[in-house]
Amino acid sequence: MSKVYLGIDVGSKGFITLNVDGEFTFYSIADLDFYQISDILRNIRNNYKDVVCTIEEVHAIHNSSAKATFAFGEINGILKGLLIANKIPYHLVQPKVWQGVIWENKDIVVKYKTIKDKKTNKEKSKKVIDTKASSFNAAKRLFPNIDLRRTDKCKNLDDNKCDSLLICEYGKRKNF
Repeated sequence: MSKVYLGIDVGSKGFITLNVDGEFTFYSIADLDFYQISDILRNIRNNYKDVVCTIEEVHAIHNSSAKATFAFGEINGILKGLLIANKIPYHLVQPKVWQGVIWENKDIVVKYKTIKDKKTNKEKSKKVIDTKASSFNAAKRLFPNIDLRRTDKCKNLDDNKCDSLLICEYGKRKNF
């Protein structure tokens, strides 16, 4: 049996993606409690010999409240603890690293933001990459048959589900 890959996009609305021989299963962190997530990880560990997880390495988000940052860190720590408790090895990857491997030039979406220059106090336009749109493009290119909506009742694509899928693919490509 080949290696089984997990990809985790951390956050209260994050996702866990499981890849078993190209068959994907998605678990919404928002729709599960930590006991259920522990059971899922234990079942994966018991059913597959060679499992490895890639988890997004997160830091405090600029301009986020202390409460939100603390909650984000708490979820991150609990998920790592559950991986350790279930003896699933994991690798941390920064967003820019996995995006650099997964995205191709044709996936990248650029947008322009208006900012104030601190020195001159004049408004100017700054070019930035729309990371959500770029990830959606990469996921559609790599996995055209995967529904990236949170549920089939949702109208919009879910960037958390998309990112967990791409993080999982990054782990597979790196053959952790």
